[in-house]
Amino acid sequence: MNLIIIEDSKIVLTQLLRMIAVHPLIKLVGMASDEEAAVEIIIAKQPDVILLDLALSPGSGIKVLERIRQQGCSAKVVVLTNNHNPMFAEKCNALGVSGFYDKSEDVQTCMDQLLTWLPATTDNQAERLISLKSAELNGSHEEEFFDNITRLAQTITDMPIVCISLLENDQQWFLSRNKISFAQAQDFTSFCTQALLRNELLEIPDTTTDVRFNHNPFVMGEPHIRFYAGVPIVLPSGEGLGTLNVLNTRPDSLTDEQKDGLKTLAHSAMGEIELRRRLIELEKEIEKRKLAEAQIQRLATRDPLTNLPNRTAYKDRLSLQLQHAARQKTTLAVMFVDLDRFKLINDTLGHSIGDEALIIASNRLSKVLRESDTVARLGGDEFALIVPDVSNAHEALLIANKVAEAVSATFTVAGQQLNVGASIGIALYPDHADTTDELLRHADLAMYQSKEDGGNKATMFSSDLDQMASAAMALENDLQHAISHHEFELYFQPQQNIHTQELIGLEALVRWQHPRLGLIQPKQFIPLAEQRGLIQKIGTHVLNNVLMQMHFWDTEGFSIPKIALNVSALELRTGYDLQIESTLKLHNISPKRLEIEITESALTSDSQEAIQVLTKLRSMGISIALDDFGVGYSSLGQLRRMPIDALKIDKSFTDDIHKNEDEEAIVNAVITMAKALGLRTVAEGTENLAQIETLKKLGCDCVQGFYLSQPLNANEIVEWLKQRV
Repeated sequence: MNLIIIEDSKIVLTQLLRMIAVHPLIKLVGMASDEEAAVEIIIAKQPDVILLDLALSPGSGIKVLERIRQQGCSAKVVVLTNNHNPMFAEKCNALGVSGFYDKSEDVQTCMDQLLTWLPATTDNQAERLISLKSAELNGSHEEEFFDNITRLAQTITDMPIVCISLLENDQQWFLSRNKISFAQAQDFTSFCTQALLRNELLEIPDTTTDVRFNHNPFVMGEPHIRFYAGVPIVLPSGEGLGTLNVLNTRPDSLTDEQKDGLKTLAHSAMGEIELRRRLIELEKEIEKRKLAEAQIQRLATRDPLTNLPNRTAYKDRLSLQLQHAARQKTTLAVMFVDLDRFKLINDTLGHSIGDEALIIASNRLSKVLRESDTVARLGGDEFALIVPDVSNAHEALLIANKVAEAVSATFTVAGQQLNVGASIGIALYPDHADTTDELLRHADLAMYQSKEDGGNKATMFSSDLDQMASAAMALENDLQHAISHHEFELYFQPQQNIHTQELIGLEALVRWQHPRLGLIQPKQFIPLAEQRGLIQKIGTHVLNNVLMQMHFWDTEGFSIPKIALNVSALELRTGYDLQIESTLKLHNISPKRLEIEITESALTSDSQEAIQVLTKLRSMGISIALDDFGVGYSSLGQLRRMPIDALKIDKSFTDDIHKNEDEEAIVNAVITMAKALGLRTVAEGTENLAQIETLKKLGCDCVQGFYLSQPLNANEIVEWLKQRV
């Protein structure tokens, strides 16, 4: 209900505003305090109800009432006044006021009267409004179907005014109307709401004699309704949306046949609305499914982090590009890009920083290439490119080097300056392959070659890489077979005290007795085992067999003081110390008779887990030796903190120690440093007496090499021990 207040008393106005504020269905659309302003705002706003003070300054409330009635305003008018002159009350009643109240005593009574004019609401109001909205009949224009219904209703009832009204909150609008000049109304809802509340045909033969409606503006003013009949339009689910109405400007009535006809037409209107609702719901469901399918398709073909095409989309695009290149007889480049040093960023700064680095790298890849090129993220830190229409291999290498340069530029994330390189492999169509899978495989092989060459460079595929990969694949398959068929053999090389010639122990060395290739040295298969995740199985096999052999020698009377066992950095994981401990107990070997040999790579700054495992092993009594010392990057500061007992001086330093002063100086420095740290020294690769004499002079503790003995199998070691005795 839209309300205008015409009042010049601030006290009364404040009281009215406070009372109105608690009723959300009463909407204040204007206020005025003098005659001219009052008439202007009433005519402009055409409110439903006017609260009018008769004493205005300047002007008169009576004049306001006269002027708005002359201009056709039929709104309800409630007079609030302190003037109790009966003459004023009679004049106001003659001008069609709906109430006359004392502003000092009857303000609350006046408010109660306003509340009775608010439209009634149905019990299922919320559901009704939802259904009405879902029909999307917004009243913006009439439609032919509903116009036909109103024409039929007019023919059946012979009534001058026919309309289909839909009720929304305190407003109603007409889906179809005949001889009604306005498109929306408010107080007219008192008729329609009553019909909806009754949920049956409502007939009012004479509105002027019905106290519910005799003050309705459409009864008191245009179009001067005297007869009303309305049939509710109710959906099968029970929500009443509106009414089919017939009206007359004189009292009237309907026959039973006319009533039945109206009910049938109202049912037809309901059916059409329900059909439209269902169609709209169906269209929305179809649209939702389309959006869902599009989203599923996007998720299936896009990397969620970088929004680049994923592996599936990349292969689809590559297939299409290959078809195009075949038709046009052009060259196409496939590039694999793997970020260098990315794992270090993830491990040290966390995955959130790593994700930012990946996004930056993907943006750089996209910017450095053409729009016709494709950049995809295959997963992790791997990207793949499609570069069509390259002229030759040289141009492809230039593009790849440009990509590597763009990716490797320094960038900042969360205040951290970071650098990553890009190892890139290139394969060309049709030079290197003519299928999607082969091109991808060849580009991948070339990328790994870039990695092995130090990274941050591009490598073009060659047939040599394919042959090497095939050989590695065959060797990997054979390696799996070797583990399950016990093709590994143990060899042992003695270690001797350089001063007393006393045997201090044996170093256990594993060899692979390949059924076709013969005896394979560790350097040929251990790196492959580490890459393919097989080193733990080999390590477990070697550990068990070394300790079992040691126990056998003990029972045969050949007591070996200590056996040194080479262990990969990948084996030094949580739980390895427990595995060692249980195997020692199984074969009844004291921990003091086992030495673990590791390389410097196991003691780098990011291997805290390995250091913790070595510390536990050392606390058990197992000694730790640092193998091939001198060829890595260990610093004195690192050595002081590492859980080690011995340094093994690499063979490359002992080869010429007896005839090269520089080599002698280096070994002397190592031995001096080891003594300062309380570490035992073992010189590897000693092959002649001159080397041994020089090492003895420098203070080395132990030697190992061909001068003493080459590596021997278990039976040969027994014979060697017998000869030594």
